[in-house]
Amino acid sequence: MDKVLQVIDRITTDQKVKSIINSLNDNQERSKNWLIEESGQFLSMLIDPKIVVLAGWYGNLANKLSEYSNHKVTSIDINEECKFIGKKLYDNIRFKTEDINNTDVNNYNVVICTSCEHIKDFNKIYDKITNGSLVIFQSNNYKDIKEHVDCKDSLDEFKNSFVLNKTLYSGELKLDKFTRYMIVGIK
Repeated sequence: MDKVLQVIDRITTDQKVKSIINSLNDNQERSKNWLIEESGQFLSMLIDPKIVVLAGWYGNLANKLSEYSNHKVTSIDINEECKFIGKKLYDNIRFKTEDINNTDVNNYNVVICTSCEHIKDFNKIYDKITNGSLVIFQSNNYKDIKEHVDCKDSLDEFKNSFVLNKTLYSGELKLDKFTRYMIVGIK
């Protein structure tokens, strides 16, 4: 995939095309598949999971999660184009365009965000999640991207950034230029 990105970069300046391709790059796929591998057992235990993916981009993760729910998985992103493009990629996902800082997550018992490093004060969102919900969060230590406004230097720092009632899984995934952290737990 990285070679594909290099070729795309040489043949087009279209940022939309680059963004779609980037949403499926090797690191993105490894991170999303890791999430499924480590949290699938917990998702499978839920009787009627209603899943929301915050900052869900074009819906790749929501699509991967759809097998765990009888409901359409909801993918929320602030960028209107994510909904437009996502609907063309995945017709089995419910897309919403809104600022996740203003999202009402009370209708969901599974709240997922793999973009915590993009959110200045994730605790404002976390505080709105209903106690007892399954939460799955990822962040990283990749500070070379200006949109990464709240990177964590370690898994412990990430784990200590909010309080869970129960941690079901926590771990690290070493990627090319950074380490991704993941926490699965009950709020």
